[in-house]
Amino acid sequence: MTKKQFQYDLQRGLGSCVLALKNMSDSEKERFQPLVLWGCSRDMAYDAQCEGCRSFYLYELIMEFADITPFLDRIEKNLIHSMHSSGWEFAQDCNLLAFFVSDRNKRAWRILTHCYDTLLQILSKKRTKKRDGLFPERDNFEYLCVSLACECFDDRERRTKLYKMIVRDLGILINANTLYDYDDFEWFQAASEDTLGKKTIQKLLYGTNVDENIKNYAHLREECLKARESERERKQKVEPQTADEVYQRLKNGEKIGQMCSLMLGRTFMKRDKKLEVLKLATYYKEEVEDEMRYNLLRLLANRDCAWACELSCLIADSQSKNSELSERAFVALRFYPKDVRVRDYAIALLQKKEHIAEAVSMLAANYEESDKELFVEAVKQIPITYENGYWHAAFYDVMDVFASGKKKPNELLLYMYRNTLCSFCREYVVREMGRRHMLTRELLEEMQYDSNSDIRKYVDKKLRVIKNNFQ
Repeated sequence: MTKKQFQYDLQRGLGSCVLALKNMSDSEKERFQPLVLWGCSRDMAYDAQCEGCRSFYLYELIMEFADITPFLDRIEKNLIHSMHSSGWEFAQDCNLLAFFVSDRNKRAWRILTHCYDTLLQILSKKRTKKRDGLFPERDNFEYLCVSLACECFDDRERRTKLYKMIVRDLGILINANTLYDYDDFEWFQAASEDTLGKKTIQKLLYGTNVDENIKNYAHLREECLKARESERERKQKVEPQTADEVYQRLKNGEKIGQMCSLMLGRTFMKRDKKLEVLKLATYYKEEVEDEMRYNLLRLLANRDCAWACELSCLIADSQSKNSELSERAFVALRFYPKDVRVRDYAIALLQKKEHIAEAVSMLAANYEESDKELFVEAVKQIPITYENGYWHAAFYDVMDVFASGKKKPNELLLYMYRNTLCSFCREYVVREMGRRHMLTRELLEEMQYDSNSDIRKYVDKKLRVIKNNFQ
């Protein structure tokens, strides 16, 4: 494997990198050490919120080297630097170190506990948030708490002890500083309940001989949950109940997000208010102001409501010079029911090489066997980058083409497997390849080391079946 191919596959989290290192001598591995160090210096996931951090993937790569010291040096330096930054780098490094701690690496534990003490001190002294509303130190501290209490040790007693320590510190922090409340650390609470069990957590918070600071934390939690339920009920009361009300409040300058959720159109459908969705679509059709058209379309451009829109309006708005309106119209076209006019429009765009990703999504929903050559070529023309996410939605829609029937462009499955940056989406590709008997022994061996844990589990079952068949 060349260094260029290794880096390409590394960015995607493909198992080919781990497999390649396993088949190299120590001297050969030295050529690739800078690339793995490079991976340890940035958030490797395309979308960590849905695919998770790629910490275990990096951990396996690191463990293929005889000396892990350079990697720990890099991770420590990056962790200290990223504790003041938003994003997932800090989380990735926390998880990475947790894997080393589980291997009884004392240095990794010292790094994590030093970072905990440092961040707790920083939070204690903070008195104001950033103007943009971001608070990376608080968010990173919560992630560190999750790593310490839920990831570092399998020993239940050790996890319980760490949970109590963290809750005690949170009780002191929240009580002493009005900048924080229980909401800020709720994910830590949820992760701890998953790890230790809700009954155990209840005993630790409300049992006998509970530390005063832990009691304080428990009280703050109860107050926060009550306030949240009250706020939810309040929002339900003030949420628009009709399309007429939505339109008038938008005209009066209210913003979507303040007066209602973007899911309001779908909520109307769930509440059997189909006529209200049709009214929203009528307002959209007749509106002349781009900003109003855009806001109305935000409520309609989804799988449940796009059908109600006038197709000619969507096509016209997709060509608007207003980029927000154009983008939203393309989203609605992506979810529009199967229609030859959408297919014709998609083909016309592809022939002119305009809006290729959007056209692929539209053609995917209206795919015919005769489109195969044009479709395959178009998918391969979509730029795949971290900055431009249009390919991501297009790849997702391409998978719908394979939902039924056998005469489909199977070559696209291997293409997407090799090129997607999202390991979450890759799982669906791999499973479809399995259904279509495309998983060779070579591919299965590579996929054992994929950054996606669910792909690993799926492939492990496949390999066990193969092994049993040969015994």
